[in-house]
Amino acid sequence: MLLPFYRIKKELWIEAYLIGRVDALAKVGLIKSFKTSGADNGELKPIPYQEIRNIISNDIKWINDAISDLENGLKLRFRDYILIPMYNPGQYMAKVNLSLMDIVTLRVARRIYENLLKVMPKEPLGVGWFNVALENDMVFINGEYDEALTNTYANNESLRKALMGLLLGDQQ
Repeated sequence: MLLPFYRIKKELWIEAYLIGRVDALAKVGLIKSFKTSGADNGELKPIPYQEIRNIISNDIKWINDAISDLENGLKLRFRDYILIPMYNPGQYMAKVNLSLMDIVTLRVARRIYENLLKVMPKEPLGVGWFNVALENDMVFINGEYDEALTNTYANNESLRKALMGLLLGDQQ
């Protein structure tokens, strides 16, 4: 399936169809580096470029809220200090560890999106369509294995549903 991408720098592209159909963390996998220009046209119409900028800005706001919620959830109240020894402290620490990993992941995504907005020109430098295929739960772009997109596909339900829907012909 040919998917549209906007060129935002010489070799930096951002996917322009699925980006509006996946969650904030899946979008990181849709930022690509291509040395070629892709096909001149395709069946799928890209989301307007300014809308993509708005989507990324809204994702940054969502990420900030999620980080704040996670950080507030890590604060201990006085009774927590008293009750922790009565329960399994290791289990509590494992929960804290997972929350900290989530916070780090969200901060990395936020940084990527903030830098992306800084380098995005007012108008795209071009648009190209690249062939995206799924074989044995591996994602290929223009016939080459894409590790980042494959990992995102394997671990992110919103991308998995959007890509499978698209490849099975369920274009909303």
